[in-house]
Amino acid sequence: MLDQIIQSHPSTVLSSTLLVSTIDGYLKGIDFHSGEVKWSLKEDPVLISPKTIRRGFTFIPDPQDGGLYILKDGQLKKLPYSIPQLVSASPCRTADGVLYAGSKKDVWLEIDPNKGIKVGELSQSQADRQCPLNKNTSILIGRSEYKLTMMDPENRDRQWNATFTDYSSHLLSIDPSYPYQHFTSTVDGQVLAVNVAEGNVVWKIDVGNTVVAMYILQSDGLHKLSYTVVGKETLEEFVKCFKKHEITGVGLPAIYLSLIFI
Repeated sequence: MLDQIIQSHPSTVLSSTLLVSTIDGYLKGIDFHSGEVKWSLKEDPVLISPKTIRRGFTFIPDPQDGGLYILKDGQLKKLPYSIPQLVSASPCRTADGVLYAGSKKDVWLEIDPNKGIKVGELSQSQADRQCPLNKNTSILIGRSEYKLTMMDPENRDRQWNATFTDYSSHLLSIDPSYPYQHFTSTVDGQVLAVNVAEGNVVWKIDVGNTVVAMYILQSDGLHKLSYTVVGKETLEEFVKCFKKHEITGVGLPAIYLSLIFI
């Protein structure tokens, strides 16, 4: 049923669509040939967590994968588990005595890929409803929402809550035929598309906020798309160097080559 819905669209509509997820909850449909933003769909922020710092009990989540860091004694340390992993293992207790409790909610978003309009949702709580049957205008995108609570059993006032949303748990494998490599900025919504074969910048756009994930929407569903996060100054230097390469024919920027061949 799901395959019939997803594969019912002309390949020309889906195969050229790049989906960009930003930290503030937007899904943006972009024509990956031109960089034109075709539509924007607002969902809840990818990450919701406390903004205040609690001494000895402050955790900083990574919005890209839900990884966790702890701020202790002025130092940032990466923990060996992520929010999704802790939710999967909950209820649990770690060696340092912290208690973890969590829950996961999976939904299918029914979206019009031409307009970026959410037609509806399908989740376990709607078990009596059949799969969406609007085959000619809709595609389905899976979304998982992880809610996690951390508690100090010796001090009930020390509690930390976070919600992390992920679209990747239902993804298909990376498509090796995709022609571009993407770079994004660490501090804003700048996205750069580089044609690896020709060594030129195809387009550069601003999606409004920090990018946390990228996907290609094809006739068989969502495909994960890798990208490289660099500093804002580095991204700007990329553009300058590539423009120089296009004009003079001088070799590709050394910093670019060092990144793509790591």
